[in-house]
Amino acid sequence: EDIQHGLKKSGCSLHAYVIMTNHLHLLVTPESKEQLAVFMQAMANRYVRYYNGLHKRTGTLWEGRFKSCLIDSDAYLFALHKYIEMNPVKANMVSNIADYPWSSYSRNALGETDTLVTEHSLYTALGKTPASRADGYRALFDRLDMSTLRQGITKATLAGEALGSEIFHKKISALANRATRLTSH
Repeated sequence: EDIQHGLKKSGCSLHAYVIMTNHLHLLVTPESKEQLAVFMQAMANRYVRYYNGLHKRTGTLWEGRFKSCLIDSDAYLFALHKYIEMNPVKANMVSNIADYPWSSYSRNALGETDTLVTEHSLYTALGKTPASRADGYRALFDRLDMSTLRQGITKATLAGEALGSEIFHKKISALANRATRLTSH
């Protein structure tokens, strides 16, 4: 409900998510950088009010600012889907991601209804029907080797760097008029 509220208020689109016990991961396309902040503020403020009312407390719940990174969708979209949706398996909460109810995996891979998720154009291109897109997604998901990607995704997110090809970095650096990496690669 809080995520849905934030999406409606900001105009952002959510493509993948996982809600863990003490954090969440979201793959969001905002209309602008400001809209991402609107989304996060709307979602977080609503949850804090609910939680504080439930537990008869006041104050903040979140530690620091949210972490984010700009991504090269063409190269990394599905890697981020897997990175996000596999969190419960990585945390040993379930052995099969299909058994975890608080993620977008059931929507993206199994075709189940989830009103939070908006299909990214690259997901839509996986097939002509919802079933064929889910089949294509599962095939990609199963083939993606995250061993070399996981560390780069984590580093980019924590550092606020862009995640993408060399061409993507050059393009974004020129548009933003600043470096897209904190260290040289």
